[in-house]
Amino acid sequence: MEVLIGIVAGIVLGALGLAIGRSSGRKAGLEEGSQEVEARLRSLVEAVRRGKLQSDVSSGTPEAALQEALKDGWAPREAERQAALREAVGRVSSFLQKSVREPLQGFGEHADAGELRERISRALGALEDLDFFVREADQSRQGTDLSALTQRVSKEFVTDQGMGVRLLLSDVAVRASVNAAALMDALYLVLHNASRFGEGRTVDLTVTSDGGRAKITVRDRGDGFSEEAFRRAFDPFYSTSDDGLGLGLPHARKVIEGMGGRIDLRNVPDGGAEVEISFPT
Repeated sequence: MEVLIGIVAGIVLGALGLAIGRSSGRKAGLEEGSQEVEARLRSLVEAVRRGKLQSDVSSGTPEAALQEALKDGWAPREAERQAALREAVGRVSSFLQKSVREPLQGFGEHADAGELRERISRALGALEDLDFFVREADQSRQGTDLSALTQRVSKEFVTDQGMGVRLLLSDVAVRASVNAAALMDALYLVLHNASRFGEGRTVDLTVTSDGGRAKITVRDRGDGFSEEAFRRAFDPFYSTSDDGLGLGLPHARKVIEGMGGRIDLRNVPDGGAEVEISFPT
């Protein structure tokens, strides 16, 4: 956002400077007026860069209109950062407490060796989950049959999670240039999200080709995205679940977009939510 504001400000002030230069032969009053406008804009830009809004802006002025637009679509950076930091720290702390510390506590010195190994395995598995989200995915790509790929992912997911997945595949081959392993991981995360918020109901997994794009659609039959969840679904560490890290959809988006794809969310009119993953064919 800071870069965007800087670019906009640069364009505005650059154009204003050009106008001032061209007006050098005009009346002194016009030049002074232009300089005043420039000064007011610079003051506003500097305030925004500091994460603050001006309180002495007159109603009905361009500055007032700009500030109203900023308030509608932008929050002061410091407050935004602090809120994001608190949310991230809280999520990670809760995850570590439940998934790492608790398994390694609560057993005596004479604990059964099998139980000890199981607890250590759980803790290490949790740390590996965190490491998975931190690692950069391999972005090398090659032509891949998406129908075969979704079949492999759905089979693995059903075996691991015991959830139902209904496959709806195109009659013709649907191919795209992707990294198969990275896409399978991302799709697994989307399926996991759908099964959780679909309240355990069967999830539909569809593969189609339309408008020059290969599409994988995951549909659940839950309550759909709330307004806040729809707006913040790709925010790291945002989750409507108390025990979730909130990294599944953000990680999936990063992987998919890194391969030149797109991921889109929508609510379905007759109930549930859809996540659509697409790539150029």
